Amino acid sequence: MFVWNEFLTRGIRNLLQNTVWTVALVYGFFKQATLSISGRDFKMTLIARRSRHYAGTRYLKRGVNDKGRVANDVETEQIVFEDVPEGFPMQISSVVQNRGSIPLFWSQETSRLNLKPDIILSKKDQNYKATRLHFENLAKRYGNPIIILNLIKAHEKKPRESILRAEFANAIEFINKDLSEENHLKFLHWDLHKHTRSSKATNVLLLLGKVAAYALTITGFFYCQVTPSLISEGCLRWPYFENFDSNDLSTPRNSNVNIKKHCDNDEDYDNLETKLCGGNNVANGNHSLKPSMFQEGVLRTNCIDCLDRTNVAQYAYGLAALGKQLHALGVIDAAKIDLDDPLADKLMGFYERMGDTLAHQYGGSAAHNKIFSQRRGQWIAATQSQEFFRTLQRYYSNAYMDAEKQNAINVFLGYFQPQQGKPELWELNSDQHYNAWRNGQTNMDENGRSIFKRSLSDGNIIRESTSPMSTSNIKMDLSNSVSCDSQLQGGRKILAELTTEISTCESEIIIFKVYSLNVS
Repeated sequence: MFVWNEFLTRGIRNLLQNTVWTVALVYGFFKQATLSISGRDFKMTLIARRSRHYAGTRYLKRGVNDKGRVANDVETEQIVFEDVPEGFPMQISSVVQNRGSIPLFWSQETSRLNLKPDIILSKKDQNYKATRLHFENLAKRYGNPIIILNLIKAHEKKPRESILRAEFANAIEFINKDLSEENHLKFLHWDLHKHTRSSKATNVLLLLGKVAAYALTITGFFYCQVTPSLISEGCLRWPYFENFDSNDLSTPRNSNVNIKKHCDNDEDYDNLETKLCGGNNVANGNHSLKPSMFQEGVLRTNCIDCLDRTNVAQYAYGLAALGKQLHALGVIDAAKIDLDDPLADKLMGFYERMGDTLAHQYGGSAAHNKIFSQRRGQWIAATQSQEFFRTLQRYYSNAYMDAEKQNAINVFLGYFQPQQGKPELWELNSDQHYNAWRNGQTNMDENGRSIFKRSLSDGNIIRESTSPMSTSNIKMDLSNSVSCDSQLQGGRKILAELTTEISTCESEIIIFKVYSLNVS
């Protein structure tokens, strides 16, 4: 899903029947730095991986396609680990969140006369089949629950975003009717734009932090303490954690069941489990091992473009997660980081840079970072002039540059291949590219990828399955009078009421190879 040179390397992979001789290229964002708290150093890594399915530019790729793939689908992973002397257990923590376009059939016509083109909602998917496929795919990748944070406007003088808000809510309600109550999609809606205008940036981030804390309470996050003996014995190398075939994806991907399948026998699994979780009396020197933890489910955030407002919400989630991650590592005493903490400012720099990068790739300009600017106390006039310039930059890119950029993406990804007697690339509409290149190739699955057996090093390319959806839910509505006080119920915090509203964008293109700790 995240390997952008899958098409370009397909020939050699099909011939060799493995991926040993190819490098998986990921398109998105990567930043890593060493941070310190009270003299204890730890490494912080932020990765954003863009999906190659239904990939493109802002106005030319909107909503969902027939296969349930959405535009601007990005998986964000936040990894924290502490540098320790040789011979000591190494602690690693990771948390994943997702962003993606509203999974409905909708579009906006590129206009050179209108900065804000009308939103066109198609009625061709009355049973929300594509929307359902999208959430089934999320459940296969992440397990459950799937928590949806929808940040678009609820009320407008001229309906634009609010059209999608109502239809999205209808879609979730329709899909939940066919799911058991425990598998319902959790739908949270909050108009971020409205609250940004009426509240200070601090209040907005505090409220989003409560939503993030709720999501983390029910999904959890990944934590593992790795012993030197575990590393020396090679237990963390594939196939234990990554060599899953398509059938494994019907089980939540972080489950110990998946690990057990790839151990030679029950004894191997028991030994691995003991080493990972510390068993009853396992220790390395005087350092007792802590139990491992796994993330089950994911928070999916969207606004209209999934750039500006979405990035603010993802920062709030990242900050809430960082507190829990550092607490699990034993770096801080409380599992929460205050907004005024210097560490919160450093993390904001990570997410601001990521937001700018993704916005440049999808929208053509840096992100609108109004809330971040307010938090830093930036001069209001300077912020407004910067926002205006970025709006013009995005308009120019969308109106004059994106068509050529979209064509290049479709050629690179193999969605268009020139053929004699067939239309030229510039003669096709954007949505036609997906079917234009299929030439009856063999050894391909329905997504045009090779179906050969992966070698032990093939963890970067994971095949999809068609197993049924498994997603839990508590339906929620983030409303004008948002009540974010949590209640303890069955050992979990349940967010009170949240009803309708949030928005979008910026930065540079980075292609890199990454071995993810939290395999998706």
